[in-house]
Amino acid sequence: MKAYALGRRAKWKDYVDLYFIFQHFSLSDISKKAKTLFSGSFNEKLFREQLHYFDNINREEVVDYILPCPPSDREIQDFLEKISLR
Repeated sequence: MKAYALGRRAKWKDYVDLYFIFQHFSLSDISKKAKTLFSGSFNEKLFREQLHYFDNINREEVVDYILPCPPSDREIQDFLEKISLR
């Protein structure tokens, strides 16, 4: 759902959620599931591009972390960019 939502809205919280999702699932796993759920409405190539496009992101919604030392925005961006280019 987050992979699909990323193309419909550019909210920072979705990028953060995907950062943590990618700690447990590969891009391939997520893309396969999204293709199954959304068929022709999901495009893996576009998803990869969205994962490293950080301009005009809506950051109004506060992201509350439960971790004592959450990753920085820069760490999240670098990680997602690396994932998208694999």
